[in-house]
Amino acid sequence: MNMTEQKKPVWQVLAVKAEKEVRQAQLVLKEIHQRKEQALARDEKLEQLLVEYAAQLHAVQQRAHSTAEAGNYRQFIGQLQEIKNRAKTEISALELDCTDARKVLMAADRERLKLEKLAERAGQKQARASELKETRASEAQSIIQYNLRDQFGRS
Repeated sequence: MNMTEQKKPVWQVLAVKAEKEVRQAQLVLKEIHQRKEQALARDEKLEQLLVEYAAQLHAVQQRAHSTAEAGNYRQFIGQLQEIKNRAKTEISALELDCTDARKVLMAADRERLKLEKLAERAGQKQARASELKETRASEAQSIIQYNLRDQFGRS
């Protein structure tokens, strides 16, 4: 096996490996994006709860109530706000993770395209080498036949 025959499979193997890395990066990005969407949904639900309990607290304050009852509402609203702040932090972190995952995907895709192009070039080079080899063999055969005809023609 000569060098050009060995290069073609290597580039193809590397291109296949790069394609697998692209698929893996796509899966990672999809998973992070899903987690971000879930975090956004939780954040929206927390916002709805905050509005709901703030309205309930306001209603309690408008009627006769005990300080414990209003305190419980305030305490629960405070806990919801703390959870909402953590949810915002989580969303920010997931947005950064999404950005990083997109960068990894783009880099993997660029690498895949590069390796596919190199595999294609190696295939073309192999085809040209094979064609040249066949042409040379054909020319050598033609020369041998010509020489034989010429030699038998003189005898």
